[in-house]
Amino acid sequence: MSDDVLGGGPMENRELSTYPLPAGTTTTWTPAALEEAWRADDRELSHDHAAHLVSGSEGSWIGCIFRVPIAYDAGAVRRALRAWVARHEGLRTTVRPAVDPRADATSPARPEPASPWRRETCVPEGVDVVAGTPVRHAEADGVRAELLETFARVRPTRWPHLLFATVEPDDDRTGFLLAFGADHSVMDGYSQVLWFEEILTLYRRALAGDTDRELARTDAGSHVDFASFDRSLGRLLTRHDAAVVAWRDFLAPDGDPSGPPTFPRYPDPALAEMGETPGPWQESYYAPLLDADQTDAANRWTRSLGTGLQALVIGALAATICEQADTDRLDFVLPVHTRHEARYATAIGWFVGISPVRLDLSGTETLADVVERTQGVMASVKHVAPKPFPRIAELLGVRDAPRFAISYADVRHTPGSKQWEEWEACTLRSPARNAEEVYFWVIRSPQGLGVAARCPSGIVAAERMHALLDAYRDLLRSAVRAQGAGAVRAVPATAGLSERVPA
Repeated sequence: MSDDVLGGGPMENRELSTYPLPAGTTTTWTPAALEEAWRADDRELSHDHAAHLVSGSEGSWIGCIFRVPIAYDAGAVRRALRAWVARHEGLRTTVRPAVDPRADATSPARPEPASPWRRETCVPEGVDVVAGTPVRHAEADGVRAELLETFARVRPTRWPHLLFATVEPDDDRTGFLLAFGADHSVMDGYSQVLWFEEILTLYRRALAGDTDRELARTDAGSHVDFASFDRSLGRLLTRHDAAVVAWRDFLAPDGDPSGPPTFPRYPDPALAEMGETPGPWQESYYAPLLDADQTDAANRWTRSLGTGLQALVIGALAATICEQADTDRLDFVLPVHTRHEARYATAIGWFVGISPVRLDLSGTETLADVVERTQGVMASVKHVAPKPFPRIAELLGVRDAPRFAISYADVRHTPGSKQWEEWEACTLRSPARNAEEVYFWVIRSPQGLGVAARCPSGIVAAERMHALLDAYRDLLRSAVRAQGAGAVRAVPATAGLSERVPA
């Protein structure tokens, strides 16, 4: 698998173990607030947040790292980080047990709460960020260990739900590294990529002398408000809602609604074979697919079909997976953003729903057939993602979790995206153990189109994943070449599929 088109950057969604860290001085930065700065908050948790409090793994986090191309100033770092936390209400809210164990045992009994958690929110001016003792002149492995140990301390039930770190390199490179790790309850993938430009702008403004009040001012909406709406929406759902019916039909094994509802598994069992690698660790992969010009050409072709690039990248990946697994049908989960109001466009929080996709490619002969079929299926489940799945799972008695997902995001217009390569910006995730999950993230950026993936580790699994990503890339590039020749509709869905379809 060749990286001959573009660098991964934030599209790669890699583990910190693969990011090229320098030797240097590491400082951790921890959000803090006095007890009197907290207020009881009646706004309820989103369904995803509440479910995460039950199922979230200890030491699991997502985050970012990039090179700030300006000289290091500890005071400005502190003020910029403090302003960022103050600007986004979701970062300065937390949960406490609904029954306070510190309450006086002689106090009047209170009614049993509907939720085991209650929300508390810190006022913006009550936030601070405190620097830890610098770890000076550590080798790169020591820097990495310090960051991993720091970020693994975030918890969904203990504030702060994110921690920061800076690395001042010992070499003569310009600037310094700035990173954070956060619990998923306060952040989604788009929030991760929003951070780069916003925090760099705040740092520059702090150096220029803007006041704390000026730095904390923002037009971004609050995920806490969204959470309250999400909870209200969930209350309206019944077992007869169209979204609930769609999930029931998708999760019923082999169409039998009486069986236990379960999520589909990846159709190629070889990707779950552990080989000689101990333990069910997840392995990460990244492949560049198309450069910016090729991506534009592919997009023009999909528009001529009356579809869009999302249908192409998901349909082509599905066709490649079907070929690998010798099947014509693919069932997977499609994550979709829920930032449907303008005020949430630059908000930090968890704004993601999921839709069930059952894609039957039988009878398709060309890539154009696949794209049109994919577009129709995705349009048919578009109404599902805004409905909170944890509430739907409750109605259906689902206790299973998604194992196989394909995601697509267009981040070209995200502030700062054209500078991500220059900043060496990268989104991060913690190491994960899971013997069954297979996830794909296809992302369009100013540099083009790329795909990140993770699946259970193992020698056979690695061979299969590399072969899959190579075939996927080749299929997309063949479509672009044919588009230039005016014959893209005739591109086979995959070589194998076309051989099984009568001429």
